[in-house]
Amino acid sequence: MNRRVRFKWSLGCRGCTIYLLSFLLSVNVVHGTDTLSSVTDTNSQSQLVIGLREHYGFVIIHSRAIRAIEDSYPRGTELTINWHKMDKKSWEVCNCYPRVGLLFSFFDFDNREILGYGFNVAGFVEPFFTSHKKLNISIRPAGGLSFDTRPYNPVSNVDNFSYSLPINVYLQLNLALNYRLNEHFGINLAANYNHISNGGIKEPNKGINYPTATIGLDYTLNPSPFEDRLKQKYQGAKKRRYDVALSSFVKRILEDPTYFLVVGASTGVSQQVGRMSAITLDAEWIWDGSLRWRMENQFNSDSDYQRGAVLLGHEFLMGRFTFSQKLGIYIYDQTKFNDPVYQRYGINYHFTKALFAGIHLKAHRHVADLIEIRLGWSFYRTSN
Repeated sequence: MNRRVRFKWSLGCRGCTIYLLSFLLSVNVVHGTDTLSSVTDTNSQSQLVIGLREHYGFVIIHSRAIRAIEDSYPRGTELTINWHKMDKKSWEVCNCYPRVGLLFSFFDFDNREILGYGFNVAGFVEPFFTSHKKLNISIRPAGGLSFDTRPYNPVSNVDNFSYSLPINVYLQLNLALNYRLNEHFGINLAANYNHISNGGIKEPNKGINYPTATIGLDYTLNPSPFEDRLKQKYQGAKKRRYDVALSSFVKRILEDPTYFLVVGASTGVSQQVGRMSAITLDAEWIWDGSLRWRMENQFNSDSDYQRGAVLLGHEFLMGRFTFSQKLGIYIYDQTKFNDPVYQRYGINYHFTKALFAGIHLKAHRHVADLIEIRLGWSFYRTSN
């Protein structure tokens, strides 16, 4: 394998693939029909809801490198367009009535010289529990893009170690308490965890992790009552899936302007345990060209830059999509450059029952290590 991979195209084209794919995946949450079954069919029985929320929060200082922004308290405004599903098929997916939609938000990071402003767009699926009652709880994971105004610059913005590209990946996790005032209006209080980073495409990339509290107002354009349906235990067949996959992408470190190639190989098993849930066990081997450069040039070491790991995790099964969250531990790592434990988050799309592709993020604690494109093949076994 070559130690370095140099690309002739511009920085924008290097990153455009991952940004375009992540945006299309988030938008597909809203417009897909066969991918998330009836949940994402906006033509089926649903209410159209427009929401407005005000955010206020703080930045988590998880590294000494970002102490320059420790007194930053982000404020933001968020607009959401929601389709609140009401049909039986949507109910059967999660024993709840989910919303699907898009959010658009603007954030002032309260540090204009270093962090500037952020403009976010993301897609989401938001399960609502006890929607037929005035008071209910919802959980909303969202993913998309963040357009940020003050990336790191070695001359004009040397203190921004949080992000170095103007376009980054945006992730949000939201837990909300909702109260319906009448058939048109509702209010909500929520806790949010927001994150932006470029996934290790270019350093510095410590990311911005900023929890926020929100108060919001929803307006339903076409109100109708929710049916109080009975919860049903999943009675279908539980599948066991075996995966083999190859992955690759590039990353850039602060100490060298070269883009390094990262390649991985993995295999794993996924056992379905419920309607939408599966438990996973995986093994992977990673060749990281940037780590090889560090060993040879920074540490004058002949340590093997290859790393092997095992991972235990969980998957959400949503039609052709699977959303995974996994915890890994290195069982072979001579470099000892990172923590021995790491997280991996991913989304796979099955073109056929066997062939799939996906985007995965690997992180050590709060810091993204790399983003990769994955291509794989699945085999199945069904159990009752």
